[in-house]
Amino acid sequence: MKMTERLYYSDSYTHTFNARIVERLTHNNQPALLLDKTFFYPTSGGQPNDRGTINQAQVIDVIARESDHAILHILDRETDSGDAACAIEWSRRFDFMQQHTGQHILSQAFIRIAHAETIGFHLGESLTIDLAVEKLSPDAIDQTEDLANQIVTDNAPIRSWFPSDEELQTLPLRKAPEIDGRLRIVAIGDFDFTACGGTHVAYTGEVGLIKIIKVERAKKMMRVEFMCGARALRDYRRKNGIMNQLAADFTCGVFEIDQSVAKLRSENQTRAKELKELRLRWLEDEAQKIIAAFPDTWGNRLVKRAWANREMDELRKLAMRLTAEPKVIVLLGSSGAKANLVFARSNDVDQDMKALLLPALKVIGSEKGGGDARLAQGGGVPASAELIEKALREVEKYLSS
Repeated sequence: MKMTERLYYSDSYTHTFNARIVERLTHNNQPALLLDKTFFYPTSGGQPNDRGTINQAQVIDVIARESDHAILHILDRETDSGDAACAIEWSRRFDFMQQHTGQHILSQAFIRIAHAETIGFHLGESLTIDLAVEKLSPDAIDQTEDLANQIVTDNAPIRSWFPSDEELQTLPLRKAPEIDGRLRIVAIGDFDFTACGGTHVAYTGEVGLIKIIKVERAKKMMRVEFMCGARALRDYRRKNGIMNQLAADFTCGVFEIDQSVAKLRSENQTRAKELKELRLRWLEDEAQKIIAAFPDTWGNRLVKRAWANREMDELRKLAMRLTAEPKVIVLLGSSGAKANLVFARSNDVDQDMKALLLPALKVIGSEKGGGDARLAQGGGVPASAELIEKALREVEKYLSS
């Protein structure tokens, strides 16, 4: 069978064309077509496939078949026509052309500025390259970005072709992949030469702004997230809107937002500290009132209390304060969407609180619990006030028996 002629290799801009249907088949239970020629780009080399229509049916995937590398166009429904009227989703195609070309420029810029080779590339909703270095200075990142955008401003021509073996030996390739068959080379002026089968713009000016969004460590390499062209414009527009809204909320200039945020953070830290101190005082007062309200029982004071929607941390702190007193056993519970149980005892009480917790957890239907003989806690499941009271009563019965 004659292989599909891959016209996207020589022309990335044609997005409507006619072709002859060579074979109809199914792929993963979806109808698929093999054409005599195509401009549809299949998923490969880190670049996603094109989308569009063939005879009004949606092209939902384009793949190179593993057995013979034939290009399969996967459709959302059958099409009966003998010929194929094809239309590629141009906005998606041109976006990928901008991003992929921008990646070539940025990868070469990182080599020249930071001696950082690209070892990974992902193009999708996000756009990233992985660099074979473990750190990058902010200055190197800025210089790389400046160089990449200078190449865009230069509007250098971009050429894609299959050189002869003799010509290939003369080209300063950034990296030669280990593949069988002829290599397709993409040259960006005299700035970058690399083997690539993707779609690219004709001049670097069409890439538009290249903006590095984030740089982070990923294992023993650096991952760089960036955007080009229309993506970068949309990102800037959204972030600029956020900054303007923040400036309005803080009643300050855009370039004073960081100072306003720092001031707000400092104020919040102060208030959080004050609130923590107030809550500790409140817990101290509450603990004293609770202790006074519970008389000695069997030589100990048994404190059994339940609340609604009380946090585990607060129950634990209250239990620890109560059991700082001598001869105290504490059974505390909280009902709600995330019920909690905290059992504790004073150091001078001979009772295993973890052993008491286990049957109480069964009452509320929870298997989440832990602790030791002095303080145990658990819960984390929905439980009504009635169910919490029942769990506490069961433990109280055991203590009195």
